[in-house]
Amino acid sequence: MMTNADLTLYNQYIEDRKPRFQRVQLKGVMWENRKARNVLASGGNIAADQAAIYIPMAIPGYQSPKAWRAGQDESGDEDVLTWTLQTGDIVVRGLVEDELTDEFGPAALKAKYDDVLSVSSVDTMEAGSEAMHHWQVGAK
Repeated sequence: MMTNADLTLYNQYIEDRKPRFQRVQLKGVMWENRKARNVLASGGNIAADQAAIYIPMAIPGYQSPKAWRAGQDESGDEDVLTWTLQTGDIVVRGLVEDELTDEFGPAALKAKYDDVLSVSSVDTMEAGSEAMHHWQVGAK
């Protein structure tokens, strides 16, 4: 699979009834942007930016959402940070170091970087050779 970008993924989880995020950097993905605006009948407009992101299954550390939420490390590799793909997660094009906290939340992340989107769909694509296996992530 040809790649053109790296991304930072913020996996969302709930702790003490508050949303929290784990940051992980994924290197070697394909990111296709679609910049758009929806014009409202009232005369205003809102961003309708979208992206299609293709993440190779060869990137280490992936776990199913249920296993990830349960904290089950099935990889056996303590040096690899586990991650998952689920709706509501946040993706940023590029490798960023910002941690999401109560003081620096998703809105601050969107203000700081151009391509910050929320995962809206995840499709598993396992057709063809193993080199072509990937997750197709839709983000808005």
